[in-house]
Amino acid sequence: MRATWLIAVVLAAAVVAGCGAPSGAGDAAARRARLEALRRTAAAEVYENCKDSVVNIGIRRSDASKPGVNLIEYGSGVVLTETGYVLTNAHAFRHGGACAAGFHKGKEYPARLVAQDEQRDLAIVKISPERPLKPLKLGRSADLVVGEQIITMGNPFGMGLTVTYGIVAALGRSTKSEYTFYPEMIQTSASINPGSSGGPLLNVFGECVGLNSTERMGANDIGFAIPADRLREALPDVLAPEGRFGFVLGLTLETDGPARVKEVAKGSPAEAAGVRPGDIIFRAGKATVGSAAEFYLALMEFRGGQTLPLALLRGGRGVDVAAALAKIEPRAPDTVVAPAPGLMGELYEGQWEAVPDFSTLKPAATTKVETFDLGKYKGRDFFALRFTGYVEVPADGIYAFYLTSDDGSRLSIGDRLVVDNDGLHPAVTKRGFIPLKAGKHAITVAYFERSGDEALGVSWEGPGVKKGPIPATALFARGAAK
Repeated sequence: MRATWLIAVVLAAAVVAGCGAPSGAGDAAARRARLEALRRTAAAEVYENCKDSVVNIGIRRSDASKPGVNLIEYGSGVVLTETGYVLTNAHAFRHGGACAAGFHKGKEYPARLVAQDEQRDLAIVKISPERPLKPLKLGRSADLVVGEQIITMGNPFGMGLTVTYGIVAALGRSTKSEYTFYPEMIQTSASINPGSSGGPLLNVFGECVGLNSTERMGANDIGFAIPADRLREALPDVLAPEGRFGFVLGLTLETDGPARVKEVAKGSPAEAAGVRPGDIIFRAGKATVGSAAEFYLALMEFRGGQTLPLALLRGGRGVDVAAALAKIEPRAPDTVVAPAPGLMGELYEGQWEAVPDFSTLKPAATTKVETFDLGKYKGRDFFALRFTGYVEVPADGIYAFYLTSDDGSRLSIGDRLVVDNDGLHPAVTKRGFIPLKAGKHAITVAYFERSGDEALGVSWEGPGVKKGPIPATALFARGAAK
């Protein structure tokens, strides 16, 4: 009873101090100023500073079962550049449709999907604003602390820009959704709902420390975000401007910190222009560059045969260079005599930790197969397969090949390695690009399985070809070639 009485006395004193008659106009003004300051929470400050850097995304498509009825998939996005590149999740595009991106109490723009990676659940869309946009700063996730306050912004259920807040509930959590497997995620107590995905996870400084991507179904306040450090590492590969648009520059940048040159390829346009390792790129073309991601986004505006002006910082002084981007000529088709449908498959037995050198091995069996498939070897351990034949592409252009495997695999067109997915690992997908002329091109897929689960899948995408597994109708057994 005494403890309860003491608490009541303290509360009463607080009420009298806070709500009693003011001693004067000065005291009332000071009190109001203190209360006004309390209204400006971290979430309120972050909202004001970041609301113009987050977009609401809507993807509209027709309902195949109900003619005339449209369906809308909602999502959110983060502005990456002044010119209109926006980062979001790939899963919103899984059914296709026309995309639009709009700002809070602002204009809506048609949005064009320019790059996506379903496995990482990342996508980049491009809008064309009339004025420079306000990019959101990509922060660091490595120094996040469990328990620190975070804020999310997004478009739940298409309701429009919405703010929630909570804490970092856990780090390094892995989860799985109907779309993909998410490793090493940030778990948050802030609400993430359908439509919120693709929006930013923000720290109290207004820096994007993660990309909201999924929630735990059937649970309350268990959401997951892709860490910003992983976004920074993934974006150059997701964009892949050189492969995507068929040109060569020859630079590798450090993904952490400013856009510092890590390597310059021998004989490359970058080397010819005088770029050196250690140089920091702060302008590419007309775009200001502050990170590797911003540099690769700037490259998305260039094509082979064009000149890329670069402004560099070297040893404390500015250096201007210009690199002539080399255009990759498309590979000419092979001449095949009497091609037959299917592929040749070779089985090898042994234990490896990487794709073996098949030229030193003797196959345990050779057979003709219709397509790239584990077939009767699914469920086995300690073996390798090599598929050889031709793939027929319908038109001139740049083709993307996707290779999914558990364990390692490689895909080559002619003598060029297009996709390298080697090593011991669970099922992951890698992608590569190559310009091809219409016709039949020699293709080789090498695969090995050590032990445990096994998977193999080969897909493609290009002019006149929607992304999907390479069909048997486009594959031919190796014949005599001139």
